[in-house]
This record gives sequence, C-alpha cells and structure tokens, in this order.
Amino acid sequence: MEKFNPFMNLDATKAFGDFRLPEMNVEGFLTSQRKNLETATVLSQLAFEGLQSATKCQAELAKSCVESYTKGAEAIAEAKSPEETAAKQADLVESLFEEAVTDLNELTSLTTKSANAIFHVVEQRFTEGLDEFRTAVKPNGKASAAKAPAAKTPAKAAK
Repeated sequence: MEKFNPFMNLDATKAFGDFRLPEMNVEGFLTSQRKNLETATVLSQLAFEGLQSATKCQAELAKSCVESYTKGAEAIAEAKSPEETAAKQADLVESLFEEAVTDLNELTSLTTKSANAIFHVVEQRFTEGLDEFRTAVKPNGKASAAKAPAAKTPAKAAK
C-alpha cells in the first residue's frame, strides 16, 4: 500500500506567490545590531571586571584565612595542658567559622553587585530593542508622538 503524501503535488509558487515580506528599514536594522554589539561589549567588560574583583577578593580572603589559621595553630602549640589545648582549639574553630561566614557574605555581596550591574544593562538594552521593534513595525516606520524618554546608553548606565 502506498502512503499518501499531501505535499507531493503542492505547487509552492501558487501557495506562496502572494506572500510578501514587509519592507525593511536596513539602516534601522544595522543601527539596532550595532547597539546590540556595543551592549555585548559592555556586558563582557562588566563580567570580566566582576570576575576579576571576585578573584582578587577570594585571594585576599584565602590569605587572611591562612594567617588566622597559622596564628591559631601557634597558640594551640603553646598550650601547657590538654584542657588549654582543647579550649584554644574550640576558640580557633569558632573564630575561623565566624571569619568564613563574614568572608562568604562579602564575596556574595560583591558578586551580587556585579550581577545586578550586568542585569541592568541587559534590561535596558532589551527595553530599547522592544522600542526599536515597535517603531519598525509601525506603518512608514514612524514612531508615535508618545514615545518613552530616551534611555541612557549601556556604557553610561554601567558607570
């Protein structure tokens, strides 16, 4: 039994002959893409700066942690009795734990700040892109009189 294929005898020129693509504002499209690339550049720069500051912070925190551990270990080594050793060990564990929590809060705050800056630039460019799209699909490509106020450029928003 042969399988029936409804598209075998389809004449695409008849089916899609009257289909017309809307006129495209090439200059507007290129301007929009240029803005997208500028935004991508700003985002890359913000991401790199955020990673760089997080890495620097982590290195400083690691150095501080090693110094604290070394001082604590020296204090434990100087203990005269097992009870004093146990007490100093407990103090060291407590202080290292508190320091770790503080350090992680600092690192979290730093990465959150960086992520928020990146998100703000993405949000701003997305909004601008929607406005550009709305303008492009209007008849004659003319924007309405009630246009939103001009947004900052991504580079200015990041600063």
